[in-house]
Amino acid sequence: MKTAGPFLLPFLLLAAGCAGSALRPGDSQQQEIQALKARIVALQQEAAMNQVELAQLRQKVAEMEARGGGAPNAAAAAPARPKPVEVRPTPPPSRPAAAGPAPAPSTARRELASPEPIEEVDIELPPNEPQPPPRRPAPQPAAPAVPAPAKPIPSTPQLPAPEASNPSDEPIPETLSPANQVLYDRGYTLYHQGHFVDAESSFQRFLQANPASELADNAQYWIGECRYSRNDYKGALAAFREVVERFPKGNKVADAMLKAGQCLEAMGDVEGARVTYREVARRFPGSLAATAAEERRAKLP
Repeated sequence: MKTAGPFLLPFLLLAAGCAGSALRPGDSQQQEIQALKARIVALQQEAAMNQVELAQLRQKVAEMEARGGGAPNAAAAAPARPKPVEVRPTPPPSRPAAAGPAPAPSTARRELASPEPIEEVDIELPPNEPQPPPRRPAPQPAAPAVPAPAKPIPSTPQLPAPEASNPSDEPIPETLSPANQVLYDRGYTLYHQGHFVDAESSFQRFLQANPASELADNAQYWIGECRYSRNDYKGALAAFREVVERFPKGNKVADAMLKAGQCLEAMGDVEGARVTYREVARRFPGSLAATAAEERRAKLP
């Protein structure tokens, strides 16, 4: 077996050194990984600081342009937000397989010395354009003038209306109060219920309180009816005659005259009854009272 010559000894030593350097213990690899991570963090911080400084410089440029050429554009004056720098973390080297060779330390040193460059993008500032003049607000249409309210014309004092003349010199009917109307209605109800004495009393009280009312002639007539129903023909005749004398324009005159003739007929005064019936037919022709008077006059002996 031939032995290696002296010229092969340097190569053997170099190969042994490389193999010894490749087979480092695990602690040395962990230290290199930590160093790489620290370097990456430092690069990220440095990139962020560069972005902040770049934004400050752009703001200063915008302020200088605003002082030199008018108000800066809103887009240029606003500080640009720093663009986030995407740094791809270097994945930790995987542990080599037993069969494969370990990565040489020279490769790790090259990665540490030459990190990926940070991409910087220059933002073009827009040129200073002349700002349009501010718009003036459109003139508001003037509100229509509201005419001042006309001064009220002083009304002429109204003269009192002349009093209506009463050719017959009869008293003007009085307006009934609710209490007096109730008193009259009570007498009318009592009469139809057959309480003639109480009914006459209510009508008498009504006449005393309302001697000139529009129902005064009616009350006087019903007083005569109350007496006639009690067979008091003399008192009834006096009441009916008072209706004709006191209220000659009333609506109960014809009925009062007819009832007066009946009172005379009941008292035996046939001639007086005939004259009274004839007078009713003469003064109120065509009325119900006149028809009844003619019928009763025809039956007289």
